[in-house]
Amino acid sequence: MSSAAFYPTSPKDALAALYVGKSTRDVPTPAAVINVAAARRNCARMLQACEKLNLGWRAHVKTHKTVELTRLQVGADASRPVSLIVSTLAEAEFLLPMLTEYRSQGRGVNVLYGLPIAQNAVSRLAAVAKALGEGSVSVLLDDPAQLAVASELQGLSGVVPHAHIKIDMGGRRAGVAEDSARFMELADAALDAHRQGTIRLSGLYSHAGHSYGGDSRVAAIKMMQEEVGAMLRGADRLRARATDRALPALPSLVVSAGASPTALSVQNLLAGEDGADSVAPELQAETTSLSALFGLVKERGHAVEIHAGVYPTLDLQQLAAHSLSSSRLSWGDMALTVLADVHSVYPGRGADGTAEALIGSGGLALGREFCKAYDGMAMLTPWGRAGVEMPRCDVEDFQGWVVGRFSQEHGILTWRPSKATAGPPPEQGMVEVGQKVRLWPNHACITSSHFGWYFVVDEDRTGKEDEIVDIWTKARGW
Repeated sequence: MSSAAFYPTSPKDALAALYVGKSTRDVPTPAAVINVAAARRNCARMLQACEKLNLGWRAHVKTHKTVELTRLQVGADASRPVSLIVSTLAEAEFLLPMLTEYRSQGRGVNVLYGLPIAQNAVSRLAAVAKALGEGSVSVLLDDPAQLAVASELQGLSGVVPHAHIKIDMGGRRAGVAEDSARFMELADAALDAHRQGTIRLSGLYSHAGHSYGGDSRVAAIKMMQEEVGAMLRGADRLRARATDRALPALPSLVVSAGASPTALSVQNLLAGEDGADSVAPELQAETTSLSALFGLVKERGHAVEIHAGVYPTLDLQQLAAHSLSSSRLSWGDMALTVLADVHSVYPGRGADGTAEALIGSGGLALGREFCKAYDGMAMLTPWGRAGVEMPRCDVEDFQGWVVGRFSQEHGILTWRPSKATAGPPPEQGMVEVGQKVRLWPNHACITSSHFGWYFVVDEDRTGKEDEIVDIWTKARGW
């Protein structure tokens, strides 16, 4: 049974009637704000990169959980399939009307459930598969016992689920190492299920979450090469195993790689095309190597697919990974901010006699994930503060107000001096009681999960950048 009845979606029409046309200065806080102009740019860049590089594309919706942003992620090209990843069954159920629409238009639709398949997911995932038809649902496998569960999915829906073997890239979260005995044990079970027709063994899937710790374009590309290389070896082992066991030849296997830093890194293969990016020799060598690896996967009869989730909104963690040049990944590309009220100001209470301020956004609004570039939960944007400009430095060198401490509902703004230009906070940048401010969060996926809807603004509407143009409601529950 769908969880929608127990986690009802926020009422979009009522919210739109109340807030569309108003300014973000007139909404209750804390609130999540999405600048759709930045999200459009981020989504378009990813689609264009995959198109130019002839790569498959799969969009993760877990960050935003909305219909509207999913549409931007998959684009309007009717010739491209609509391939998604969901982190919860509620996301798949919430997006089902949109997916049915795409299916009726002739676009291929496939939804991958992002956790290795478990018994509690079967009935709800089967309902999605039954509604969308053959080829519409994919599952992840990292334990031989999961094949029995996957076979139930086929029995309930009449639809054969596609299955990807989840590869552990060292994060030790989910998956199996491609060079392990456990991989071959799982491969044998999956090949048997494929032969019996209860699954279609369609590929391998990785998520290099530790790529968030990277610090350069070169590092991100190297990690992508590690992902693709590991899965290529796994795909070759699968094919060889099928041959050894005299099983029917496998179809073309999909090598699906990505976390946002590594997925974004493929855009470096296009660096220099528009004259905006400089390409150092080491970067050029790595992009050439990655391009050759993509070619090798295809030569071996497999297919390359890229996936990512947080890239439409971005956040401080993504800026700190430096997977792209500043012409493609910078402060202005972060689409999600949190709107908060300033409740109190405390002159002289902070370090070295600096001021502090209390805002009404703490751990429940911002999340509790840190960013390796600084100590704090969020950074204060220039919005609404006269004389304060958009930063031009790396995130590590940011000088300004940050949420340096927090509790459940409280955030404490503290001054962060730049290492290069340490000095007192400028007078014109100080906040005032009653003022609204906007914050860049560390991790958009966690931050956005705390809100039932987004106030949507569009910075491309000159002179009306703060006017709410839409309300995006989102999937809730599990």
